[in-house]
Amino acid sequence: MKLLQDVREYQPSEKSNEKSNDKSNGKFLAVTLGNFDGLHLGHQQLLKRAVQAAKENGGEALLFTFWPHPMAVLRGKAPKLLADRTEKYRLAEAAGLDYLLELPFNAEVAAETPEEFVRCYPAEGLRADLLVVGFNFRFGRGGAGTADDLQRLAAEYGIKVEIVPPYVCEDGVVSSSRIRVLLQEGQMAAANRLLGHDFVLAGEVVHGQKLGRELGYPTANVAVADEVLLPAFGVYAAWAECKDRRWPAVVNIGLRPTVGDNLTPTVEVHCLGADEDFYGRTMRVIFRQELRREQKFASLDELKAQIAEDSCRAAEILAGGV
Repeated sequence: MKLLQDVREYQPSEKSNEKSNDKSNGKFLAVTLGNFDGLHLGHQQLLKRAVQAAKENGGEALLFTFWPHPMAVLRGKAPKLLADRTEKYRLAEAAGLDYLLELPFNAEVAAETPEEFVRCYPAEGLRADLLVVGFNFRFGRGGAGTADDLQRLAAEYGIKVEIVPPYVCEDGVVSSSRIRVLLQEGQMAAANRLLGHDFVLAGEVVHGQKLGRELGYPTANVAVADEVLLPAFGVYAAWAECKDRRWPAVVNIGLRPTVGDNLTPTVEVHCLGADEDFYGRTMRVIFRQELRREQKFASLDELKAQIAEDSCRAAEILAGGV
């Protein structure tokens, strides 16, 4: 999958067949547009349709999104993200997209009318054949444009628009906001079901206080990007990937009340059975299930005993493999 930051970077591949359209570049292009935070089950319906249409027409599929989140520019603050940029790339590639266009969102882009947006990007920029959007898609200055408006405006350029209805799972519409609530409540398994994949945090392993090593349970302190949502403070069973290897792990997220008065939450990962130096490496933490909420213990001995119990439970949960 190729990463783009400008519509002018899009250069269709040479390959084509008899199903390709009559554009001078000879390539059918299906584009799906949106923020795609976390690429949850609802988003996946859009991606699948774009990829399917591209295959049916001997063409290519492109995911069109923005960075930073538009709310960060429009309101000065955006909702915490369900996936960092690297994870979004990984998920998009796994879905079969050929391109990911991450257009820089700024005041100039925000000021464009719906008409200008359609002309500049899908029509003249990408020369798209098909646009796939969700039922609640908004675009243009102040979010004035709706999915129906996109359909009307795109038709002026001969571009077809498919509007995907809401995706319902477990008695509710799947949305990023619904998943955020589940994560903030520590309901990891439920959040994963709506995501359609396991929730992931990733970052560089940095130096900490090394108390875990003194207790016999060394931890890797993962520095997660500020814009990414942290689940509820607590202990989780997870997989940890680093140095081209994968370990079952116990993850503590929180302020570590037993050993200090931290003001900044930490993500501490104890890899079961690992005797490695992870400092300076990127670690990817794949969450499976919450074990318990964060709590303060009366002594380090009590904390050590609880970590031992957490480790056993995590090993049992993860024993089934992926």
